[in-house]
Amino acid sequence: MSQERIFLGVLLLLHLSEHIVWIPSGFLLFRRRGRGWEVATRGAILETHRGSLHWVWPLPGLARAHRVASSEVWSSATIPGTGTPEAAAFDPAAVDRRRLEVAQDFLPLRWCSIGLLALIWAAAPLGVWLDGWVPTLAWWTPAVVVLMAVNAVVVARRHRLAFPGATDDRWRSVLSACLSPLAAIRSWDLAQRDALMGFHPVAVAAALPGFRDWEGFASMEWRHRRFPENAAASRPTAADGRGSNGTDRSAELLARLASIARARGFDPSSWEAPPDPDDPGHTRYCPRCRGQFTSRAETCNACRGLPLLSLPKR
Repeated sequence: MSQERIFLGVLLLLHLSEHIVWIPSGFLLFRRRGRGWEVATRGAILETHRGSLHWVWPLPGLARAHRVASSEVWSSATIPGTGTPEAAAFDPAAVDRRRLEVAQDFLPLRWCSIGLLALIWAAAPLGVWLDGWVPTLAWWTPAVVVLMAVNAVVVARRHRLAFPGATDDRWRSVLSACLSPLAAIRSWDLAQRDALMGFHPVAVAAALPGFRDWEGFASMEWRHRRFPENAAASRPTAADGRGSNGTDRSAELLARLASIARARGFDPSSWEAPPDPDDPGHTRYCPRCRGQFTSRAETCNACRGLPLLSLPKR
């Protein structure tokens, strides 16, 4: 294998490593897939109690990803401190406006990202093949440095406008874009990663164009809120969606989620209907995770002792 091929192979591995996204525990990753979007709930490269690693497409624009606080955060009494009013946090139209505003703010980065991608993966290999290393580096290096400098300036200015309080993230993004042309390729996508922080994940899923299986995601989030995992928490009643301790917080969140569902033509009460038994020996199910059990089981261990309900008899 020639030195040129070894160099390009190492460069490719470094390029792919830039498109691995770390998502801390308590957050969800919404990533673009072709013309649609999805939430990365499975298939993590690495998963620990602190977070998980996920992969996005290694091309500018297709590597778009948003980090959003999970429903567990919203189930607590604390709303993410992003300045987003709670009413807007559950409004898909507000999510879409914010997404488009941030995308417009960082639009100039698109040309820097595409230009760097073309220089590194098209112009450089072609130049090395035709003219060799020295002549290619003579014109290639200044071109890359100029694009990286322009990219860093645009990142700093636009990030200050879009996220005025995120000083640490801003300098981290600028420093990364200055040190590596491969990281600078991702600036267009990375700069928008936290654009939807503060919005509820169900509202985010409703706003993203072409989101895959919105009802499946929303119904899971609904059941997680209706039937808390903590065994010590009181189970909500079917009448008004609030726990026996009368927590208004639970009822309020469920009402907002129901409003989003009905606006999209879904009845959230149908999401609590018992599943069809997948085995004749199964007589009970978990209302949260939908796992099925025999009559000997009383609680769901996966949901930390949540009492089981009876399956309908055939």
